[in-house]
Amino acid sequence: MAVTTSLPHFPDLVMHQIILRLPTKPAIRMSSLSKQWEGVWSALHALDFDEGDLLHGNDDNDHHTKFINILVRYLEFRKKDKQQPVLDKFRLRMMSYMFGEDDSVIAKLLSNSFQRNVKALDVSLRSKHKEVNWYYCLSPGALVNAKSITALNLEYLMIKDIDSAETEPLCPSLKILSLKNVHFNPKALLDLILGCPSVKYLSLTSCSFDPPVFQISSFSLRSLEVKNCNAQSLLVDRARDLESFTFVSNFLLLETIILKDTVNLKKIKMRAQHLKYFGLLGCHNNLNATVSTPNLHQFDIFAYLTSKVSINAPNLCLARITLREEEFSTFNREWKHSATFSDFLKAFGCSNNIILYISDFKSIIFPENFKGACYPPLRILRRLHLGMINPPTEETDVSDLEDSLLWMAPNAEERIYYPNSLQLLMANPPTEEMDIPYLEMSLLWMAPTPEERLYADLERMQYHMRL
Repeated sequence: MAVTTSLPHFPDLVMHQIILRLPTKPAIRMSSLSKQWEGVWSALHALDFDEGDLLHGNDDNDHHTKFINILVRYLEFRKKDKQQPVLDKFRLRMMSYMFGEDDSVIAKLLSNSFQRNVKALDVSLRSKHKEVNWYYCLSPGALVNAKSITALNLEYLMIKDIDSAETEPLCPSLKILSLKNVHFNPKALLDLILGCPSVKYLSLTSCSFDPPVFQISSFSLRSLEVKNCNAQSLLVDRARDLESFTFVSNFLLLETIILKDTVNLKKIKMRAQHLKYFGLLGCHNNLNATVSTPNLHQFDIFAYLTSKVSINAPNLCLARITLREEEFSTFNREWKHSATFSDFLKAFGCSNNIILYISDFKSIIFPENFKGACYPPLRILRRLHLGMINPPTEETDVSDLEDSLLWMAPNAEERIYYPNSLQLLMANPPTEEMDIPYLEMSLLWMAPTPEERLYADLERMQYHMRL
């Protein structure tokens, strides 16, 4: 007896609801079984177009053409539908992007997604060509209507400079921004971040920059992750809410990383083989930092005694340390403060030269019983220069200070203290443009009164004129 099979009969409205609960690929197949269901899948609240799902044969061009046809059909269905249901997530993953030929379809897909108030957008446009000149170029205009996005992931694209004259934020609701294999024009990244005033998490992986320098400025950013990007320098500025910073790079030309005014920074993980200069110009008092930089030459840091810093930098030539000492009054003067101070200095024991700025000379005087029981923290240091806001005035205090410096760095060729921190700063004047943020932060810390700040401003102006 012959067996016949047929689809169970359900009202179209029921079938529509079933289709709208399926993933993209099964929904497309189900919709093709009946004329009444055709195009229902285009109203899915989560769309996932993955060209990799189609690559089962040898003819990549044929598969790519079929994939593009599916995208075109989607756009046709959406154009016919007067309603534009909210899109929770839109994912587009191309494996054979064709420069120029596919641009119109991609632009229309992005436009439709924004029209549907997409919340999470994930776009990857891999091409057979590796050169960035063959990347899809995302223009600033494409993001003008991206007001609803909360999460944005971009891969294998180029981003142009954004018109800084734009008054409204590009993506006012964006919280998570992930960029991988993205190439940026000179100011594109800075402008993009400024156009996302609510971004909390930023990840950059294998990105490139023209020229190879980039700056990040964000009042809302809390987590920044940079991995394997081709850049010579990175400046993070005005990121006062930043709590976590991760940086990994083996880029041969990497020179400089500066984190300026990052006063809430609590966690740093850094592994940079060729980094030459690191400026940590502000952190939280509970900072936990792990820095592995075998070729680091100079490290500038504004920190607290309670900061936990682990440094692997065998070639470190100079460490300039500015200590925030508000917490000294809470320490037991005899032991707890001394042990904490000694442990902090040990982290910089690999440096040949240390320039140390403190507020009060008393904070660096170690008790005799402590010096007799503990090893010196800077046993191999060659030069130690100390600057203070409140220097010793009595002979006994001067003697105690000199004894403490001798114990701290017993093998140093120079142990010099300056009764004024500004004198020490000018005795070791900055010589590179990368020193400008350090100079500005130092002068602000050393000049708390209006009169001192005026003098500091004059020094800063003279330094800029010399550059």
